[in-house]
Amino acid sequence: MKKVFAILFAASLFLCVSCESTKQQAPEAEEQAEVVRASTERKKESASSAASSSKNQFKKVLQEMKISVVSSPKDTVAGKPFSSPYKIQAVTADGQPCAAIKIIAEYPASKKGESVAFENASLVTDQNGFAEFSAPLPAFAAKSNVLFYPEPPSSAPELVRMASAAAAEAPWRARTNLGNHTGILVSIVDYRQNGTINIGNGSQPSAQALTGSLWKAGLMGAQNADFHNSIDADDPARIRSDALKQLNGNSLFKFVVYGRVKYASEITKDDDGFYTATFSGDLGALNIATGEVLLKTSKTVTAKDKSEWKVLSNAQQEMAKLFCEELLYSLYQ
Repeated sequence: MKKVFAILFAASLFLCVSCESTKQQAPEAEEQAEVVRASTERKKESASSAASSSKNQFKKVLQEMKISVVSSPKDTVAGKPFSSPYKIQAVTADGQPCAAIKIIAEYPASKKGESVAFENASLVTDQNGFAEFSAPLPAFAAKSNVLFYPEPPSSAPELVRMASAAAAEAPWRARTNLGNHTGILVSIVDYRQNGTINIGNGSQPSAQALTGSLWKAGLMGAQNADFHNSIDADDPARIRSDALKQLNGNSLFKFVVYGRVKYASEITKDDDGFYTATFSGDLGALNIATGEVLLKTSKTVTAKDKSEWKVLSNAQQEMAKLFCEELLYSLYQ
C-alpha cells in the first residue's frame, strides 16, 4: 500500500512541477512570438518603404530623361535581316547626354496567328548617351514597333507600365515574303444601304478592287472567290471549309482573304452637288492548310464626288488599298 502511495505521490509531484514549468515558459514563448511578429512587420514596412523609394526614384528618372530615336532601319521582308541597327540617344531635360544608362529595347520576336509576342534586349548608352540595337532576323511579316525605355529597378508590373508609357517608339516593318504566284482566294462581300448582301450579276466590286490591288503589289496569284454566306456569318471555319471544297485538292492556293464592306451611313448630297459615301469594312485572312486566322482588322473610308456612281467606286477602291496594305504585312510563309 505504501509502495502504491509513493508512486502516486511521485506522479502528482511530477505533474505539479510540469504545470508550473509550463506556466513559466508560456509568457516567454509569447514574448518570443511577439518579437518575431514585430521583426516581420518591420521587414515588411522596410520592404514597402524601399519599394516606394525605388518607385519615386525611377519616376524622377523618367521625368528627367528623354530618349529619342535618332535613326531606324527601312522596311525589310520576312526572312531577311534589317539593313541597319536602330540608334537612340538618352539626354537630360537640358540636353546633357546620359552616359552608362541601361536601356531596354522591347521588340517583336515571334508571331502566332495575328498575335505578336515581344522580347527585351538590354542596351547601355555610351559617353554621349547613344546606344544601338540590331534587331534579330524577322521570321514573320508584321507592322509593329520597337520600344526604348530606361531599365526599371525591378520587374514590378507598375514600374514596367511606367517605363513603357514613357518609351520612345520606332517602326518595325517586315513585309510579306510570298512568291508572286502564291495562290490567294479573295472573297469580299458588299452590302446594300438597306443592309442586305449585294449579290447577283457577278457583282463583287470590293473583291475585284482588292484583287487588283494585290496584283499591283506583285501578288499575281490572287483570284476572286465567292463564300458570301460564310463570310456574312463571320465564321472562319466555314470559310475554310468552303475554300477546301472549291479547291478540291488544289494545293497551289495557300490563303483565303475575306471581308465585308458596308455602308456606315446613307449617301448624302450637299448644296454644291457633291455626294459623300462612308463605308466600314472588316478584313480577315486565314491559312487554308491549318485554318489559322492570320489577320482580323477593321477600316473606315469616306469618299466625295459629284457622281454618285463614282463616289461608291472611289470608296471601294480606297478600302481595297487599305486592305491590301494590311495583307502585305500579315501574310508570310
